[in-house]
Amino acid sequence: MKYFLRRSKAIKDGVRTRSMASMEQQDQGSGSKRKRSHKHDQLRMQKSKRSRASNHENGVDYISNMPDPILHLILQRLPTIEEAVRTTILATRWRYLGTSIPSVDIDFRAREKFGKTKFRQFVNSVLTNKTGISLDSLRLDCGGNFDMTTVRRWIKAAVKRKVKRLDLMFFSCEVKCDSIPLPDCLLTCESLKELRLFPYRCAMHLPESTGFRALRVLELHLIYSYDLNLVEKILEKCPVLEELRLIDNAIVQVDPICISSPKLKTLIILYRENIIYGHNGTWCGVKVCCPELVSFEFVGHRGHLIFENVDRLKKAVILPNDVMQQEISFELGDTGCKMLDKISHVESLKLNLYFIQCIDVAGDRVHAYFKNLKTLEITTTIDHFTMNALIWILGSSPNLESLHLIIQEEQLRTEYWATNEVETWKILTSHLKTVKFLGFDGEKQKCDIACCLLEHGKALEEMVFIWCNTVTYHEKAMKLMNELSEFNKASSSMKLISVLKDQ
Repeated sequence: MKYFLRRSKAIKDGVRTRSMASMEQQDQGSGSKRKRSHKHDQLRMQKSKRSRASNHENGVDYISNMPDPILHLILQRLPTIEEAVRTTILATRWRYLGTSIPSVDIDFRAREKFGKTKFRQFVNSVLTNKTGISLDSLRLDCGGNFDMTTVRRWIKAAVKRKVKRLDLMFFSCEVKCDSIPLPDCLLTCESLKELRLFPYRCAMHLPESTGFRALRVLELHLIYSYDLNLVEKILEKCPVLEELRLIDNAIVQVDPICISSPKLKTLIILYRENIIYGHNGTWCGVKVCCPELVSFEFVGHRGHLIFENVDRLKKAVILPNDVMQQEISFELGDTGCKMLDKISHVESLKLNLYFIQCIDVAGDRVHAYFKNLKTLEITTTIDHFTMNALIWILGSSPNLESLHLIIQEEQLRTEYWATNEVETWKILTSHLKTVKFLGFDGEKQKCDIACCLLEHGKALEEMVFIWCNTVTYHEKAMKLMNELSEFNKASSSMKLISVLKDQ
């Protein structure tokens, strides 16, 4: 009996012990669960804080706190100035940012839908803003839609903002041809470094005040002037001018236009239209006297080009044309040869067919010696006469490395130049490293010239064929390259390159 009582007590004690252990384990489990839940809540709160912080950083306030120069760069990336101005509604911080961009481009033709009144108000808001930030550049094309009083007011506003680069396109139908003076404030603007004027064939004249003391780049485009010696008067007011461009201007001159400037480095004269007048209805020419001149480009009417004191000149582009269809005379040829002698120290020279034809008829060719010439680009035909003129130049260029040929078809079909003169080809190719055929079309006579250069060009490193016609290129280019690659070449390391000119 005692045995069963002890047995029953032991069982009860064991059950009690196991139940207590189970309860302790449950308490421990629930405690760990509570700890894990607390940690999870903490992590969730941290993520929520980070999310709110991230949203705050990416908001408008973050962008608005950027410095003005960075915001200006962002606004300048917008397609139009109007879109930049629209940003003024974003916040008070942006109120003046849209109208204080340092580089402004305004074109009335692109905004005609505004109407003249709204356009005038828009330009006023951009140019007369209250920030006082200087203008790096302003391009304003207002056509003939506004009177000169309005245009002068905009010029004064730009000058007040210390504009550095000004492109101004305008014309007026309400004034006489000789009554458009440049504003005095423009000439006396000390910040202005680049000025481009496009008055669309309106006559202009300069005020008597001195000015343009800081101007380095000047472009005059489509200016009519009955003010004798206008260019000379402008240059006198530009003591530090480095670049001058005269494009399609109509300037009455008695004598050749004299371009004399102590600091001028680049001179470009483009007369692509028949609008240049002298006292007898013909162009008088240009006289250049610029000791620091490095680059000279002339495209326009036949006339005298006189060079004096241009010892630093390195690049010359001379492309005259004869709009009067006058005969080429010995006098023209002699004048061309003497002009080449004056610039014989250049490193790069570009001449057109008309100039080559003038040289060909010269009675007495001055022996110009192009000792520094490295690159020569010539438009020529392959008839006997023009090729002889080309040989004269090549024979006087002992250090020539690159020859660019534009070969035109001879209209009169005169005798082609002989390609079997071995001694002549040796002169042509003894030092050439690169030959380029520009506007190539695969014509047989041009291919013959290429073969002769390959046969005798011991120093040749590459020959480039630049095609201008897509159809011809695809039809002939591959076949020509295969034929020339098998041709017996004087230079074993020479490369053949065929490309289609970008249309």
